[in-house]
Amino acid sequence: MTPDSESWFLDRVRATILAHDLLPRAAREREPVVVGTSGGPDSVALLRALVELSRRALGIAPVVAHLHHGLRGESADADQAFVEDLARRLGLRCEVGRADVRAEAAEHGVGIEEAARLARRRFLAEAARRAGARKVALAHHADDRAETVLFNLLRGTGIEGLAALGPRAPLEPCRVDALHPPSEAEAGKQDSGGCGAPTLHAKAGIEIIRPLIDVRRQDVLNFLKSMGQDYREDATNRTDAHTRNRLRNELIPALRENFNPKVEEALVRLADQASAASAVLDDALDEVWRRIVRAVPCRAGALHPPHETGAARNGGCGAPTLHPPEEIIIDADDFEQLRPWMQGAIVRRAIDRLGGGLKHMSADRTREVVAALVSKTVAGPVDLPDGLAAERRRRAIRIGRREDLRV
Repeated sequence: MTPDSESWFLDRVRATILAHDLLPRAAREREPVVVGTSGGPDSVALLRALVELSRRALGIAPVVAHLHHGLRGESADADQAFVEDLARRLGLRCEVGRADVRAEAAEHGVGIEEAARLARRRFLAEAARRAGARKVALAHHADDRAETVLFNLLRGTGIEGLAALGPRAPLEPCRVDALHPPSEAEAGKQDSGGCGAPTLHAKAGIEIIRPLIDVRRQDVLNFLKSMGQDYREDATNRTDAHTRNRLRNELIPALRENFNPKVEEALVRLADQASAASAVLDDALDEVWRRIVRAVPCRAGALHPPHETGAARNGGCGAPTLHPPEEIIIDADDFEQLRPWMQGAIVRRAIDRLGGGLKHMSADRTREVVAALVSKTVAGPVDLPDGLAAERRRRAIRIGRREDLRV
């Protein structure tokens, strides 16, 4: 490869950063930015790009963060050693953590991939807090985005699933009952957001950024080659043990060969269009929410666990504690006049604001709940995720914790 290959990659990453205002430009004070680094090609390319750009155009101080998942034995040990050595050679601070993902998945009844995802998010948030960073850079690129859109499409996603892996997103706070207990140093410290406390993880303002989202996997490999930078290979990525691997190794190549040689570009365009449409729908939802929904503040000392996706938004019980509201009340007459999509969106947002998970609120289940709430007879309580329920009492729809609705 020629030096121009390196320059092209850095220019493309810099353009993405500036277009979406992901990181500050060069300044006297450098802002710490946590860089999730597994040792694989994508994360190593992201780290090297940000280090180079920090010397030329960005006012940042990269901080390396690596989580050992406890899954691949000596191979994972070697990954950690590689990342630590790379950080040392680059003169960067390195945060390392360890999790027993397999044990946690078995204990809590979730899949290995989900347990690993939650472990990474919690670790990255903790690393950001220790580093004083407001941003965590992840190495998702355009091919990852295409795979995620296709994965969600096959699962029957809504528009939210099509608007996958945007350039920035909030880093989800962990729940009080999250898989990972707080460390001894953090246990019981509500002001620091330990997961053992009845408050959200103290990472308000921390967000995920994806500076590589406009480059392709091959661009990443070309960049690393041009820099003479080695990386670690995860052998599990070449197996078909996981659905995403089968998409990458089988389905997308078949679609490329038999239907559209630029299928990845088509999927990314779909994601961009869905993202734009989703923003318009969110604005419409905000307007309707303000007009027909009332959030009842939580009682002092309430310990209802907040949900991952941000009870600090509308309807929260106040920024200092970030509790969800106690109950959400919807005008039933106005609710009946809404289009079905908006009705479902109102219900899902209410569940989210009250601390309930949306994983089990499929499109079919959402339609069932809406149908019950718009029926002419008194409906409820209708069971919702995480101990929540909904009921209709004449002209009001109440959504809250099931045991509280009959009070």
